[in-house]
Amino acid sequence: MNREMKPHIRAIYSEWNANNLGGVLAAFEALGPGGFTVEYVGSEPIEGKAAVQEMWETYGPSCTTELVHLLVNGNEAAALVHNIIAGETGQTVLPSIETYHADGDILRVRYFHRDPAK
Repeated sequence: MNREMKPHIRAIYSEWNANNLGGVLAAFEALGPGGFTVEYVGSEPIEGKAAVQEMWETYGPSCTTELVHLLVNGNEAAALVHNIIAGETGQTVLPSIETYHADGDILRVRYFHRDPAK
């Protein structure tokens, strides 16, 4: 799985920056063809496609991402990401740590992040 995860995870961020929601979802679905969940650590996991669509509606127009580091070990990966939020007074960079765990054809994604409002 090591070789398969890296290009799809990279595609999530490049497709996000290209404003291509379909490409983002396709990359997640390639990692978890049997489905995927997204967990904002501290909250319950939610169905992946709905989570990504909600994320897109909230942040898509105002946020780009920079994949700073990506580590892949077997069927797990961790990414350090800078989420760059455009605002009226400039840009705010919010770091997040995002983990990916492929269990067969199911993908579990966890986001360690700070709410931009805090």
